[in-house]
Order: sequence, then structure tokens, then C-alpha cells
Amino acid sequence: MKTWIALVLLLFTAVCPVHATPPNIVFIMLDNVGQEWFGCYGSEEGCTPQIDRLAATGMRVEHCYTPSVCGPSRTVLLTGRYPHSTGFRLHHDAALYSGGGLDPKREILFPRLFREAGFATCIAGKWQVNNLYDEPDVLTRHGFDEQLVWPGSLDTNKVKGADLAKYWDAVKREDAPETTAYIQNIESRYWDPVFLRNGKREVHPGKFGPDITQEFVFDFLKRHRDKPFMLYYPMVLTHGATYTLPVVPTPDHQETGLSHEQMFANMLRYADKQVGQFVDELDKLGLRDNTIVFVASDNGTEKSFHARRNGRDVTGGLYSLTEAGSDVVLLANSPKLVPAGRVLPLADFTDLYPTFCELADVPLSPKHKVDGKSFAQFLLGKTDKTPREWILNEYDKDRVVRDTQFKLYSDGRFFDANADPAEQHNIASSDATDHRTAHEKLQRVLDSLPPDVEPPFLLRSQSGFKLRTAERMKKLSQ
Repeated sequence: MKTWIALVLLLFTAVCPVHATPPNIVFIMLDNVGQEWFGCYGSEEGCTPQIDRLAATGMRVEHCYTPSVCGPSRTVLLTGRYPHSTGFRLHHDAALYSGGGLDPKREILFPRLFREAGFATCIAGKWQVNNLYDEPDVLTRHGFDEQLVWPGSLDTNKVKGADLAKYWDAVKREDAPETTAYIQNIESRYWDPVFLRNGKREVHPGKFGPDITQEFVFDFLKRHRDKPFMLYYPMVLTHGATYTLPVVPTPDHQETGLSHEQMFANMLRYADKQVGQFVDELDKLGLRDNTIVFVASDNGTEKSFHARRNGRDVTGGLYSLTEAGSDVVLLANSPKLVPAGRVLPLADFTDLYPTFCELADVPLSPKHKVDGKSFAQFLLGKTDKTPREWILNEYDKDRVVRDTQFKLYSDGRFFDANADPAEQHNIASSDATDHRTAHEKLQRVLDSLPPDVEPPFLLRSQSGFKLRTAERMKKLSQ
């Protein structure tokens, strides 16, 4: 009888294999810092030893495209869809200007799929793509069980009554200079920070915001160590304190007299330290072997900053579709699951959504068509075949596509992005055979793309205000 039972169990296992526990997924994203500041991408600034170690012992993406400013970049990440598919072709800072946000009825974000699959889900840090005071339950509707987020709105304890009414009038008029003056009073993400903890507003006098979020994620890890989890950790570092103040002192560096560039480097060092501490916490809790940690940046650095990379000076490319603005950091690490030393040539932020889901065995929704291609099998070392021959980026009406060497803009500009990363030499008229072959291939990609979907509402941001004001002035002058 025992032999018979053993044979039945063996047959059942062969037909219906027992799946291992799905890996936990962690996505850590730094704000406003380009590849030129990371040692694993050739930086000579010495700011990222912890992240560099993760890259060396995991997988690094050589070229990863995402829109060159935070709102569109996060929308691409969370939806797995390009701006031409969602309509979010410009920066839309819903936290500051309201007017609409990322709609759970229109887009299914990957955290919702993870929650439906039984994962504990959490966000800590910066959201921005909805106004959390206008839509107090939107993070829950997007799939996050637990939330500690910087609201990123105008601090109504500082701007009240008639002044607040004047601000909203300036927003309605799309007055960029007047709104810029007001948003110096944005809620703090650094010293004396403001957070929404599961919808409840908190102020932390004397505290440093990144420390508050780090404590929150550590607590989340401890409480969910025995079940699968998905953690989205969009750090507030290394973005400036406000739109016009690019740096702040950190707890490790509060000395006066430092240049903005030195202060920015110290902000990155603090973020890197926190990444290292986070990985150590996974080790302490016994979670490291079954957790895949992704580290990325959301776009390039402020244009006022410079860094040495591979023997040359690189200027930050925020808001630009240049390599400095749009070719961002992306790496993944897990000692037991991700083989060390792998380099994926090409990916873009649309690929993260299907990759996360495939890694965790979370089914995609038939109601939400992603544009991205999963690189999960490459990441796990199960194939050397890469899923992409090209990556795409977009902002406003401009599109750019690149392969492992060349990049082509929709306005016709064409560059050897490896030999000429600063894009000083347009080779669109070159007759060289390799140039013509690459140009024709990339042009076919651009020609195959669908037209832009109209945005779901008027996209509000400083860049949007300025662009539309310029268009109105042009029409008046004609």
C-alpha cells in the first residue's frame, strides 16, 4: 500500500510540479541622477560603492531608456506602456497642479496584479503622478496595501487663504514664473518632512525624510518576511528640495561652504549608503536569497551638475532625450537567482512591468496591453538571447530609437551614440555603409510606431506651461 501511495505521489508531482516560492520583488529608484555618477557605469566620482557592488555581483543593463523627467518616466515604469500609448507625453506634476492623475480605471499598474496574486505590496517614497489629497484612496486602488509617501503638494500650512487662491489662479492661467515663486513652499521631503502614512498626514520635526522611509520599509520587511512581497521604493534622494533648490545637506554632511556639486555628491553617497543598509537588512532577515533587488534611476541629472565618466566631463541631461538625460541606471541582484556579471545590452522602462510579473509568476491582465518585453529569462541566466534589438524614448512630440550603437531622432538627427555620446556630430548625411544600414533599420522602427494617443487631460507642469505659452505667443505674432 505504501509503495502504491508513493507511486501516485510521484506521478502527481511529475504531472503537476510543485512550484518553488515565488521571489520577492524590490524596485529601488533614485531621483534625478544619471549614469555619469555611478561607478558601475564608469563614473570617477566615487559616490556609489554599495550600488557598484550589486552591479558587479548581479546583472547590469548597458543602455536603458526612459523619459527624461520624473512624471513620464514613472508612468512608463508603472504602466509598462510608452507615452504614445498612455498620452502622458509631457511631464504632469499632479501633486502640485492637480487637474487629473494616473487613473486606475484607465491603467492597470503592476502592483495591482501582485496584490491580486497574493503578494503583500508596499510603496515608500515619491509618487507624484496623482494628487493624493484630491484622490485619497488612489494608491490603494493602484494596488498598494501599505504606503508611506511624500505628497509633494503645496504646503497649505505655509500658503493659506488669499495666497492659496492666487496660486490656483496662477495655475489656471499657466503662469510659470508666478507658480515657480509659490512652489518654493512645497511640502518638505528632507528636513522636517511631510508624509502620508496609509492616507494619514504626518510631519516629522527634526527628522530627515529618507531616514523615515528607510525605517518604514525595514518594518514592512520584518512583518512580511514569511509571505511573498513586492516593494516599490522610489527614493526622494537625490532630487533637490524644490524646483529651484537642487541640493540639501544630509545627516552625514551638514558642514557649510560646500559647492552645490559637492552637496549633490553627498546626497548620492547617502542614497548609496541606504541601499547598502537595505541589502544588509534583507540578509539579517533571511530574505536575501529569495528576493530580487532592482536599482534604477528615473532620468538624468540636473543640467547644472557635471561628473567625470570614463575620462570625460558629462553635463547632466534632465529634460533631454540625449544619452545623459535618458540612458539611465538599471541593475538587478539576487545571490541565488541572478548569476553575477551578466550585462543586458538594451532595455527600456516598459520592460520592467512584464519582467517583474514573469519573475514572480504573476499573470498579466488581458485588459492591459503592455508595450515592454520581459528580460526575465536573461536575468535568471536561462538564456543568452536578448529580447530587444532597439529601445525607444519619447518626450512631447519627439521620439528617439537606438540600437547598441546608433540612435535616430524623429526629426532626422542621427548619431553614433557610443563614439559620440554628447551628440556633437550628426551623421544623417553620411554615406558609410554601416551608417546607412543602421539608419534604415531604425527608421523602419520609427515608421512602424502608432500615432500618439491624446492625453486624458491637460498635462500641467512647468514645462507644459512654458511650451503652451510659447505656442500662444507664436500664434499671436503671426
